[in-house]
Amino acid sequence: MRKTLLLLIIFQSIIGFSQSDKDCEKILSKKIELDFSNKSDLETLNNYFSKLKPCGIEQIDIALIANGPFLGTLLISLISENDGKVTYQNLFDKVIELKKRPEYAEKIKFLSIFQDLAKRKVDIKNWENDKVLFETLKAPIELVEKIHLFVKQNPNSNKTYADLLKELDDENSSKEKEKDTNKKEYDGIFKNAGNVNYEDVLKKSIELNKTLLLYFTGYACVNCRKMERSVLSDKSIKERLKNNFYLVNLYVDDKKSLPKNEWKESKNKDQLIKFVGQKHSELQFNMFNNNFQPYFVIIDKNGNKIADQNYTKDAETFADFLNKVK
Repeated sequence: MRKTLLLLIIFQSIIGFSQSDKDCEKILSKKIELDFSNKSDLETLNNYFSKLKPCGIEQIDIALIANGPFLGTLLISLISENDGKVTYQNLFDKVIELKKRPEYAEKIKFLSIFQDLAKRKVDIKNWENDKVLFETLKAPIELVEKIHLFVKQNPNSNKTYADLLKELDDENSSKEKEKDTNKKEYDGIFKNAGNVNYEDVLKKSIELNKTLLLYFTGYACVNCRKMERSVLSDKSIKERLKNNFYLVNLYVDDKKSLPKNEWKESKNKDQLIKFVGQKHSELQFNMFNNNFQPYFVIIDKNGNKIADQNYTKDAETFADFLNKVK
């Protein structure tokens, strides 16, 4: 559903441009001097890239590529390849190279179908044909069923499929927020630490004169609950966790919203990080190259990893892990 909606947003944001060849040369020769510390940097990059249409970039390419995460990923590789000195010509060449790949053609085909479908009016008479397009897009079965139900109940609707998808996504978001509100927080030593900044908890551990122990977990993590009920509830281990460590529980599926000034593009995924869980998941992967839960990391006062531990059913193995602290 969210992947489909992302394409919807891209589709809705398409803008047409008409520049001369002279304008094209001027843009291609321009240096890209952005540090991406501000959201406006991404907007500037998107804007300039979109203006490359008369240079040989097609409108469908702009629709697919001209968004922060995708362009950001391309730019990172270019910065590495060109010692930080990158022009829009470098970016243009990279896109032309990208277009030659077979998987790119598949993405363009996917987007073309979606653009066509998004503009269509919801009409019961055309449902069988429209259903085939949704199946081609590999839309989840439950989503197709919801759309079909709406079509049957509203045969004379003036909505487009773009309108309907947005409406269904808003409805789904509201239900998720309601679940989060009613969800019982875990108490005791495994309680959700909330929106955590790594530098702050490291500083806190030093103030407490305790070794920092990060526990990456999740509400939907079955193995996390298994470890908490068995290994981590072992009397000696539980006492050590409480007395010898500053234990910080980072829930990677926490759906609470981050303050808007903390929103940023993911370095690893084609998405905007705007929830607490996404932030913690990004931290786990970027710092420790791991995205499995449960995952434990012992950090020294200088911010260096002492040891890490994945899921284990053996209390002795986990005790040995804790013993890595000198």
